[in-house]
Amino acid sequence: MTRKELYDEIWEKSVSGVAKKYGIPYAIFMKQVKLLNIPIPPPGYWTKISFGKSVLKIDLPEPIHEVITIYKTAEQINNTRNKNGKAGSLPDAPNTPSNGDEHTPLEETRQNSNSNLKESESNLLVEHPKEPETFERYGQTYNVYNRETLYNEVWERPVIEVAKRYKVSDVTIHKVCKSMNIPTPPAGFWAKLRAGKPVTKMPLPGARLLSKKTGLRTGTTYDSNNEGEKLGFLSTEDRDVIFSIASQISLPEEKKKMHPKIIAHRKKTVEWIKEREKRKKSGWNMRAMEAAPFLADTVSEETLPRVFLIFDALISVLEPLGCSLTDDLKFVVNGEKVAITIKEAKDKNEHVLTKEDNIKLLKYEDEKRRYSWASKPNIPKYDHVYNGRISMMINRNKWFRDTKTSVVEERLGDVLIELYEAADTIRRDHEAYLEAQRKRHEEERLEEERKVRYNNEVDRTIALTNLADDFDTAMKIRRYIAMVESADNVDEDMKDWIEWAKAKADWYDPVVAKEDELLGTRKHKEDIDKKKLRKEEGRWW
Repeated sequence: MTRKELYDEIWEKSVSGVAKKYGIPYAIFMKQVKLLNIPIPPPGYWTKISFGKSVLKIDLPEPIHEVITIYKTAEQINNTRNKNGKAGSLPDAPNTPSNGDEHTPLEETRQNSNSNLKESESNLLVEHPKEPETFERYGQTYNVYNRETLYNEVWERPVIEVAKRYKVSDVTIHKVCKSMNIPTPPAGFWAKLRAGKPVTKMPLPGARLLSKKTGLRTGTTYDSNNEGEKLGFLSTEDRDVIFSIASQISLPEEKKKMHPKIIAHRKKTVEWIKEREKRKKSGWNMRAMEAAPFLADTVSEETLPRVFLIFDALISVLEPLGCSLTDDLKFVVNGEKVAITIKEAKDKNEHVLTKEDNIKLLKYEDEKRRYSWASKPNIPKYDHVYNGRISMMINRNKWFRDTKTSVVEERLGDVLIELYEAADTIRRDHEAYLEAQRKRHEEERLEEERKVRYNNEVDRTIALTNLADDFDTAMKIRRYIAMVESADNVDEDMKDWIEWAKAKADWYDPVVAKEDELLGTRKHKEDIDKKKLRKEEGRWW
């Protein structure tokens, strides 16, 4: 396989498509493509093609017919680079030499070509370690474009590389240059430069023009350094897959049949809108209607097909990853439901009187001349009309909006990644909620156990004091009995009383706890009020 053949496949099928075709992990394949200096489609390339927009295809630098080999593992790549600086081999690649010596002249040719390229570019390519100037406003980041600086940058490196530094699309950089009258390299400029051919740098036009310009940092490009901050909760393999899909996602063809859940929801939404218009015309009570389904009262009918295409594009790449879509168009990602809110902006226009308005005003003027109670019709001063610009909010947190320079469709890759981020946030929030609930239940359980132990201790202590009170009573009776027995005038009746009194002392004494024939067994542990001896009242029946 030659560099040209691999280059053509990549620009026809995408990097991930070619990697999948040959069964090579995306990250390993991408590493070898970079080593072989083969240009790849920039971020947003496939989205622009799906919209029918013009795209720029980066030329393949020489030598284009160099024979190359590709490996499937990183270990094979490292071993081969240690030997001759080349990558490994595609499975069943036709005409792929197996002898490493056959590659040596070609490798030398490529190294010489790269050496010439570096010499040719040395006067133009300058590193810019300093980050572009930015500022924050309303929670969003804005770039500050300096006319002279930007002019130097677009002539020192391809526009797509400049766009990565500013974290915008290459289309945005072209628009900024056009608005500030900054000339950009013509088509084929970098190919000629890499081939060692002479090129001409167009001068920057004179002053009296805007020297600085600001613009929203849309973040449409995927920088590998920034990617490390995203999807950190996934394995490296899963992250590579999602980043690969995010860089390639595009809208489906309008004729393609949509997902069944989207079709069903679209039908439900259209029926609700028809019912609403019917009630408006007939003057029926709008409150009696069912709650509006998702999208029915937040976007116009003209914008609905566009929104459904966005949802179809997302679910078409998410479903193979094990995700799904609910009936009300919520995405189930990694087992968590992630809601997307869509709103369409409105323009505030002065109200133009309609035929119905004029009839109402004429009727009012007529009634005003005849009746004092005539009321003026309520005609709005302004109309709020949908303007086609949509905003997308994920999990009530992250916003994606149409801007003057970009539309939401160009950021589907960012939306895809944010869906996974939102799912993980929901998972962590749910786990935190469950953990807080578990702690609360545990605290309640411990508190309940403490309360039970405390109450038991109170009951035991009260019982102890009640036992002690009965014991004191018993001892008091016995002391009194001893005094009576010590008297000189103890007769038979007194002796019978003493025996009776001793029995009552034993009945009071919780240690003896003697049962009385009439009073029964004394409940020593109960409060004195409950144990207090009371006469039985006479019964009237």
